[in-house]
Amino acid sequence: MVKKEEKDSKAALFTIDGKQHGNGAVLMAWQGAGNYLATVGPNRQVQICDRYGQVVDDVSLTAGGQVLALDWDADGETLAVLQQNNSALILWDAVQKKTSMLETNTKDLSWMKWSKTGAELAVGSGKGNLVIYNKRTTRLNPLLGKHSKRITCGNWNDQNQLALGSDDKTISISTNTGEFVRQETVRAEPGEVFLSDAAKGKVTLSAAVGKKSVFIMFIGTNEPPLDLQFVPKYGDVVAHRWAAEDEVLIGFSSGIVIGLSANEKSQGKEVFKKQLFRGGVTGLEVCPSFKKAAVCGENSVRFVDTADWKELPDETIELPTNVSKVKWTEDGNVLSVATADGSVSSYLASMPVLNAANGTAIVFMSSLREVQVKDARDLNKKPLCIGMKSEPSFIALGGQHVGMGVNNLCWFYTRDKSATMVNECEYLASVDHVSMNSTKAAVQYEGSVQLHDIEGDPEGRNTKTFPDTQDDSGVSSAHLTEQFLIYSTVMGSIVYYSLEDGTRPNEYRHVEGIKKIYPSPTGMRLVVVDNNMTGYVYNPVDSTMLEIKNFPHDAENLLWDMKDANVFVVIGKSEATTFRYRPVGLRGQSVEVVPGPSADNKNTKRPSSFSAMVLHGGEVTFQASNGMMQTLTLASHSALARIPEGGSTDEIKFQQAIAIGRLDQAYEIALDLETAEAWAALRMAALESLDVQTAIKVGRQTKDASTVLALQRLVTAEDKNLLAGSIALLLRDYSLAQDLLLASARPVTALEMRCDLMQWDQAMRLAETLAPLQIPHICLQYAEQLQAKGEYEMALERYQKAMQDSVMTGGKTVKVEVSEEHKQQCQSGMARMYVKTGNSVKGMQLASECGEVVCRDCGQILESIKQYTDAALMYEKGGAFDKAAGLYIKLKDFKAAKPLMDKVATPKLHVRYAQAKEKSGQFKEAADAYEKGKDMDSVVRLCLEQLQSPQRAFSIVRETRSYTGASEIVKYCTRNGEIRSAIEFMIIAKDNQEARQLAESHDLMDAFALFLGTEGTQGEYVSMAQYYENKQQFETAAELLEKAGQYQKALKLFLQVGEKALDKAIDLVGSVRNEMLTHTLVDYLMGEHDRIVKDPNYIFRLYMALGNYRQAARTAVIIARQEQEMGNYKVAHKMLFDTYKDLDSQNIPVPRELEDSLMLLHSYVLVKALVKQGDHATGARMLCRVANSISKFPAHIVPILTSTVIECQRAGLKKTSFEYASMLMRPEYRPQIAETYKKKIESIVRKPTKVEEDEPVSSCPYCAEKSPESVLDCPHCNNRIPYCIATGLKMTANDWCVCPSCRFPALHSRFPALIESEKNCPMCEQEVVPSAISKIDDVKELLKKAAKQVDEGKDEKA
Repeated sequence: MVKKEEKDSKAALFTIDGKQHGNGAVLMAWQGAGNYLATVGPNRQVQICDRYGQVVDDVSLTAGGQVLALDWDADGETLAVLQQNNSALILWDAVQKKTSMLETNTKDLSWMKWSKTGAELAVGSGKGNLVIYNKRTTRLNPLLGKHSKRITCGNWNDQNQLALGSDDKTISISTNTGEFVRQETVRAEPGEVFLSDAAKGKVTLSAAVGKKSVFIMFIGTNEPPLDLQFVPKYGDVVAHRWAAEDEVLIGFSSGIVIGLSANEKSQGKEVFKKQLFRGGVTGLEVCPSFKKAAVCGENSVRFVDTADWKELPDETIELPTNVSKVKWTEDGNVLSVATADGSVSSYLASMPVLNAANGTAIVFMSSLREVQVKDARDLNKKPLCIGMKSEPSFIALGGQHVGMGVNNLCWFYTRDKSATMVNECEYLASVDHVSMNSTKAAVQYEGSVQLHDIEGDPEGRNTKTFPDTQDDSGVSSAHLTEQFLIYSTVMGSIVYYSLEDGTRPNEYRHVEGIKKIYPSPTGMRLVVVDNNMTGYVYNPVDSTMLEIKNFPHDAENLLWDMKDANVFVVIGKSEATTFRYRPVGLRGQSVEVVPGPSADNKNTKRPSSFSAMVLHGGEVTFQASNGMMQTLTLASHSALARIPEGGSTDEIKFQQAIAIGRLDQAYEIALDLETAEAWAALRMAALESLDVQTAIKVGRQTKDASTVLALQRLVTAEDKNLLAGSIALLLRDYSLAQDLLLASARPVTALEMRCDLMQWDQAMRLAETLAPLQIPHICLQYAEQLQAKGEYEMALERYQKAMQDSVMTGGKTVKVEVSEEHKQQCQSGMARMYVKTGNSVKGMQLASECGEVVCRDCGQILESIKQYTDAALMYEKGGAFDKAAGLYIKLKDFKAAKPLMDKVATPKLHVRYAQAKEKSGQFKEAADAYEKGKDMDSVVRLCLEQLQSPQRAFSIVRETRSYTGASEIVKYCTRNGEIRSAIEFMIIAKDNQEARQLAESHDLMDAFALFLGTEGTQGEYVSMAQYYENKQQFETAAELLEKAGQYQKALKLFLQVGEKALDKAIDLVGSVRNEMLTHTLVDYLMGEHDRIVKDPNYIFRLYMALGNYRQAARTAVIIARQEQEMGNYKVAHKMLFDTYKDLDSQNIPVPRELEDSLMLLHSYVLVKALVKQGDHATGARMLCRVANSISKFPAHIVPILTSTVIECQRAGLKKTSFEYASMLMRPEYRPQIAETYKKKIESIVRKPTKVEEDEPVSSCPYCAEKSPESVLDCPHCNNRIPYCIATGLKMTANDWCVCPSCRFPALHSRFPALIESEKNCPMCEQEVVPSAISKIDDVKELLKKAAKQVDEGKDEKA
């Protein structure tokens, strides 16, 4: 991406007034160097001025007529003037400022042109004759009859060939001596002829023919000529010029301008077309150096970019009158425009590209006589301007000065606001290059470098000239840093000259001559380009020359990055390539290309006009052809400069940051990316650069603890090779790691690495020189590895060597101390290897000395080579009794196997041993062995056939359910008439049909059904059901039908049996949960069949079986109320409690009615225990609670009220006692009062005490407000408070525990005392161990559950 400065408006450099030419057409000719402009008009006054508009000379033409042509020779020394009606040419000498006459002796001269490369001047006449004049020899060569008619046009090319066009409709090509090369006939008179320079062996000839077409011929190829004709609306061809090798620009009288391709693949294709003028094109010129064309017409000049083929409207020049001609200087810096009124204006089309840099500071020409100094980092900042007395040809920039000059002169100015010239130096020859630092200048000319002070040494005492020895050849390149003068020679020398002490701290001789050097700002890195255009990075610290791979062979310039010290860019003819130099890395120094983000943008495409000065952070500051400062972001830095080139910008930024070595920036980007791939790439880049700190940061970010721990040990490493080797080991590049570690200050680390990697062969070789004392240990490890690979003989040798107490190294014997454990390992290995190599006797002997493990290993080896006897012996010694016994049995050595069988755990061995015993007739031992081997069928067989132990066989088969064993027993029972047992084992043997037939025939169907259990088929169950139904045994038939899945019929039979089978009917309906069956059973229970309503307990059991717990709860309440009314309080309590627990287990809210009923009954149940404990107050409160609902206890109203009166009296509740005593005095209750208490109660009524203490209060566990302790509904928060199952009082949050069995709450201060007295929980009646009771501190969840249960219970009740 290119950023441009704002461009100045177009203004004339100078103007020659039309009065000096006369009113009419003007001819113009620029000297080749662009220093002089010659003009002439109708007044025949040839005016020559310099590029600033100053008149140099004025030539008046007195003889002859109108001027037909002006032209400069190739050297720019001579201007030729051709006049009408004058046979002589006027020649003006630019050096002597004098004119002379050249007589051609030829009349009617019509055309003239100097050679582009030679000293020849070609002159044509109206009769077709040609005269060639050689300036050097002053010889005229007349060539008559070159053409038959007037020569009207012509041109030279770089091969000094001449093309001529004539009115005879021919075009000729001749040599510089006039010899014919070729002649072509065209359809009309040619108007312009051009002959291209030779390119790839091809020369192109073009001519405008008859103003209607353009003829193009390719000389040196087989391509046919082109005759390009145009549509009539284009008008006449006014002018044509070649814009490139195969592209031509044509202007027409209609004002249309087109660009045409002459390429073989696209001949005649229009690459550009635009109507630039309405009144027609009057002139057209192309500037090859800037690939720009100036087209004039009407009163303006328009410009066309011939590289991109587009108009440049911003550069248009408007004039007050019509324009007739345009003319470029050869360098394209100045464009002259002639108008119809005879005036000539010259414009600065582009500034001379002249600049220099020092650090980030740049200096460049802002006008022909001014330079500006800026900082490349801020081009918009106001510059320092320095005026000059003349236009320079070279420029330089130092830390405190600006140098500029021309030829062999150089002026030095201060780099401050005063811009004072402090020195003017004249050198022995024209200056080629100037390099400056803060105080000195190094001036290169004619193979030498002159080093001098910029200020303060007018006599030149400190001036030195290099090379300063006779052996050195000419200097090819030189640069100054603050510490050194660095120069190279054409013979390949590189010299560092110290400015401080005048010594040469470094010199290097390259194998090739050096063309150019490019030092870094400090000079500590130097890019060298030799005569082969091969690039190298030279490090003066260690005098290493590192070749740069893929170095561009068309390199024109090189810049080091001022921000990234190890990045530089090489600028070629068409593109710039970025490189990164890595001075320290895992594999040493390296130089790598830093590519762009895509294959199409791998390198940076450079603009056509590009003079690079500074590279800072991937941004090149350069001077364009128009003199303006611009910046170009390198493709390698495009994403970092926020210029996305496809894909994720962050990903490309990350890749580019790594590529140029900005690992800190890459880390910040990776934090945003958060991908494993990014972290892995950054970790690898950090390790490759030996940047341990960054690698640790990555490891911490990715939670890679092992890597972090490994790297932390390297943070303080000072040995570069040790650090690099350790990192190479971490990256598993072991060969590189070994090389680096061996080169470090601690080479034994390489041995340790090979040992850790178990690469013992390489470790052995390293140990011989690095650590001889480790050889026995390594030999042992190596032997074990060889053993694993199957190389037994070599392993045995290593084991034996590992046993040695001395080793030979470097021709000396070194004593080694080895541990007993080491010796033991070696002997064990040797034992195995002896057996492996065939020396089993020695191996077994050693194994016996080494212990059980080695014996087992040797036994395994002996078994593998089929030495079973020895193997069994080794197994036995090694405690591998299974394997030893197996081999003894295999060898039929039962005597040896017998003592081992009790130690054998493998069933197969016991079976094999049992088979051998059975064959020998030892059936008891065989059966025991079969049983140990889990071959129970064989045990059954022996019990039935040999041992006469049928019951043992029966037990075994009942347990194993073996088909084979069952079949054997069936045969045995059938033989012995044990029919019932035969039926049982027929069923086990899956012979159900035979078993049924046998059962029917012996009237043993009960046995058949019993043994069949739940394993029968539907048909079998149905068949048995029919059998029992026929025998009027309906309950049994129903059970079988239930198993067969015929539930409706089964239920019918259950109901036919009556209440005796109702429990089974309920279980059936509960398990099936069929709506029709449920209705059938409900109808039966409600008396729909026999008009007798069945016990409600059946309805309750049905609802429970169906899982309808809510309905079951309602039923339970009804049943419990009935039981309660009948005085069966324990039964009612149990039913309500069981229902409560069932609902709770199903997470179903308990209805409030059920909870209240349970609470009331439980309060009554508690009274006895409370009175027993002597807690009359609490007992009285519970009796008061019951008495308040006395209507629910109709069977014991009087006893309950009597107990209430007595307990209240005992508890001091006189007022409450009086109230209930008064109730007992009612006529309906008084007769039923027991005589024992009658008088006392009457006394209470007669002498009442109506004052008593208030009931004690306690805090609500929900809201913490206090209320009477027996009141369960909080008057403040309206919550129902759980009650204590030990006292019936409300629970408090700080005194909470639960029954370990039923989980009902109780006060922790009261429950253990109750359990100590009663042993059982009063709610669930289960025995409770006091130690199992623990206090609960956090009761929030319990309260929340209780509140939810009560609330939902209320909703359910509603």
